[in-house]
Amino acid sequence: MGQGLPAAGHVVAYDSPIYIADAALYLKTHRPDLKIKDVYALDDDQFQAAVDLLKQQRPNVNQYWASYTDELQSFKSANNYAGTAWQVTANLALAEKAPVATTIPAEGATGWSDTWMISSRAQHPNCMYKWMNWITTPRVQAQVAQWFGEAPAVPKACRYTEKGFCATFHVGDPAFYKRLAFWRTPTADCGDGRGNDCVEYSRWARAWTQIKG
Repeated sequence: MGQGLPAAGHVVAYDSPIYIADAALYLKTHRPDLKIKDVYALDDDQFQAAVDLLKQQRPNVNQYWASYTDELQSFKSANNYAGTAWQVTANLALAEKAPVATTIPAEGATGWSDTWMISSRAQHPNCMYKWMNWITTPRVQAQVAQWFGEAPAVPKACRYTEKGFCATFHVGDPAFYKRLAFWRTPTADCGDGRGNDCVEYSRWARAWTQIKG
């Protein structure tokens, strides 16, 4: 987004090193010479290109948000016009009469998924198994999804949600989810035969500090 455009200086972006993946996702389409396949497994050249792109974007960013409530407030007050957001933020903004809408770029978008895990060293694993059985029941999934503002992991939960909720979160729409690059922690091991040629997360963190200035 260049300077001189209506949204210049009024852009919001997520405040995390993982946001570098968003730039990589853009470059995956617009810089085929970089040969980016996985936006979380970037070699030095791919990573530097993504960092450089975000440094170009920096003058237009008015706010880096870590808490969605901060972004919500900026849209309600009309301080910012466009940027990366979670669906729950848009839902709350619309509920409070802020004129916002959501879209996914043609290049796709990054996303995240919450996961419950059981420790291999849990002293009382049966308790966790009981929790897993309970939290994955459709009615409870509906409650959690609506309270937290995310898609339920169990599609049958949609029979217990408010009308239109699952449609908003594209439950049962595999084509939508294929457009998302779900977060994962970057490691030196590229995981695809390139060996340890990828940039691990600590370097993402250092680069993020430089990008923000």
